[in-house]
Amino acid sequence: MQPPQQQTKLGVKLLLIGGLILLLLIPQGWIGQLIEERAGWRSQAYGSIAQSWPGRQTFAGPVMRIPYTLTYDIKETIKEEDGTERTITKTVQQRYTFNLIPKQLNISSKLASTIRYRGIYAVPVYDNELQVSGSFDTAPLLEMIASHQDKKLTLDAPELAVLVKDQRGIAAPPRLKWDNNTLDFRPSSEMPGARAGMHARLDALRSDQRQQFDFSFAMNLRGMSAMNFALLAENSQVKLYADWPHPKFTGELLPETHDINSEGFSAEWRASAFSYNVSDALQDCRANQCQRLMSRAVGFDLLQPVDVYQQSERSIKYGALFIILTFAVMLLLEAIRAVPLHPIQYLLVGMGLTIFYLLLISLSEHIRFVWAYSVAALAIAVLLASYFGTILRSRRLGLALGGGLLLLYGLLYWLLQAEDKALLMGSLLVFAVFAAIMISTRHVDWYALSGNMALPTLKRQSTETRSPEPPDTTS
Repeated sequence: MQPPQQQTKLGVKLLLIGGLILLLLIPQGWIGQLIEERAGWRSQAYGSIAQSWPGRQTFAGPVMRIPYTLTYDIKETIKEEDGTERTITKTVQQRYTFNLIPKQLNISSKLASTIRYRGIYAVPVYDNELQVSGSFDTAPLLEMIASHQDKKLTLDAPELAVLVKDQRGIAAPPRLKWDNNTLDFRPSSEMPGARAGMHARLDALRSDQRQQFDFSFAMNLRGMSAMNFALLAENSQVKLYADWPHPKFTGELLPETHDINSEGFSAEWRASAFSYNVSDALQDCRANQCQRLMSRAVGFDLLQPVDVYQQSERSIKYGALFIILTFAVMLLLEAIRAVPLHPIQYLLVGMGLTIFYLLLISLSEHIRFVWAYSVAALAIAVLLASYFGTILRSRRLGLALGGGLLLLYGLLYWLLQAEDKALLMGSLLVFAVFAAIMISTRHVDWYALSGNMALPTLKRQSTETRSPEPPDTTS
């Protein structure tokens, strides 16, 4: 059984090491705040570029806007001053707008991306070549006219309106092919509450005969970070190709098919008026809230290939685990080799492990994340391997511990790349490390090792102060 003095020294040292671990969480928290601050500066860079370049875009339409006037007579009873009543006929005129969506809408999109910089921050922007075609059928208009047979209905000249979220994104005025005619688009959608876009004047429609019109136009739409399509049609089809290899699909419907590779991605959406409730949006537009036509859309975000701030934030969550594992190995080697290590030496090793994250975030802002991670990991591993070799008085142990650190950093990088399975893989990694420690130390006599760790100073003192025994001179 250990002497009480040895047990006390061991307990005090364990408390000191635990206190150092808690102390090292302070600089790790400071580095975490630094990551959040740098991410906020990147958001400011996005906003700065958005001031001089179109922002996140949404394309909606086209929608045929048909103004009409209802004229009808109403009878009113008027009471004269003498108390008599008489009935008069009053003619009332009311103006409305009927919004007609395409019977079929086909959109072909080819997006070319580029990178714009504000300082060290990169922001993806794009030019989107759109080919829009489809057809209109005036059958819903005739149904509306039939519902007002008791009134006189007069149709005014219709307009074809196209909405976008940011008017600056329309690089050049497109031309509309409409029923074998070519028409010019004009600025502004002319829709209440959503004027960004363009419109074209159309010929008057017939109120007594069903008509069908084919249309098509091409336009270049610029934007940044995201592209969305509001599917305002009875039947819609969107085919999209982009040269950005890291999309994040958004909206109320995921694409039916998609293909993603290192060169870019392609996707296709199909929707109908049943699967994609357009009537609610049109009802809101009748209440002069046409901006809601763009609120229900499908599309994608241009994700950065590697979000260095997100990756750095995820990596620092494992900082405490790295420190605990390293300190545990140092404590074990200190006991096995009977080499006492000072708490200051533990602190220096812990600070080295913490500086890794500072190197990582600063380097990743200037070079690719994989190279920044490799340089930071190699620098810390070499530094600590040299330090371990000195304090443990064994170059072989120093190289072994440095190699172990590189292995752990490699496992952590592999973990950071697994976005969808990060929690599962992290849990398996912690379990594997813990199991390895338990298996490798299952035959260790901890009482003996702790005695070796606590006694080296006492042994040296007793050897130095012991006086030589006098020679035996008796015969």
